[in-house]
Amino acid sequence: MVDWGLGRYEETARELEPVAARVVSLAALQPGERVLDVACGTGNAALLASRVGADVTGLDAAPRLVDVARERARTEGLQARFDVGDAQALPYEDGAFDVVLSVFGVIFAPDAPRALAEIVRVLGPGGRALVSAWVPEGTLDAMLGVLRGAVAEATGTAPARFPWHDLDAVTELASRHGATVSVEEGEIAFVAESPDAYFAANEANHPMSLSMQPLLERGGAYGAVREEAVAILRSGNQDPDAFRITSRYRVLIVRM
Repeated sequence: MVDWGLGRYEETARELEPVAARVVSLAALQPGERVLDVACGTGNAALLASRVGADVTGLDAAPRLVDVARERARTEGLQARFDVGDAQALPYEDGAFDVVLSVFGVIFAPDAPRALAEIVRVLGPGGRALVSAWVPEGTLDAMLGVLRGAVAEATGTAPARFPWHDLDAVTELASRHGATVSVEEGEIAFVAESPDAYFAANEANHPMSLSMQPLLERGGAYGAVREEAVAILRSGNQDPDAFRITSRYRVLIVRM
């Protein structure tokens, strides 16, 4: 399990702000609608929803990130509420929300059917949920695949990953609860001074990297894995003078 309170996820969250804006735009929120941001991190989507007049609650399992989100809301004069809690056991009543958002958040829940069941449980009649998920392709996914493969070899375990990007898979889960699913496509660019600088920044700040690194260092594999990962970034770099890669994502829209 990744401790998302490690490091400075704030740095990654800033990179992902355009996706949060896209998700909130697709939600077409109305003033006064009750909105829940599941696995809200530092509050990107929650704060955007609050700015358009929604009644917003954010929830995350990492207390430090919840503190960051609360401070952002206070600084910006927004009324969003933030709670510490588990996406797989939402501490809210049935039908408590009109809209649920999750920007690259609930996709990391270990039990996807349970997580989706919780999302639809807290939605009221006619409610909608919007979940962004990475499409497993391209340079970034290849780099992460090297790291995940090395961790699986070091630990002897390779946890199954639910394909949140797959419309058919999500539709099958949602249909169990009488919900329908549609999808919107998107892409986002990641930029840095160089491939090496991009990897180093994530190595120092990203919770996933900080969780993986000690496991690989203990087995003496980290140096070789790091070299392979950086080589993938160099090979996929789209900017010969700096660094740029593009990753596709999908927004799954679940309607009750």
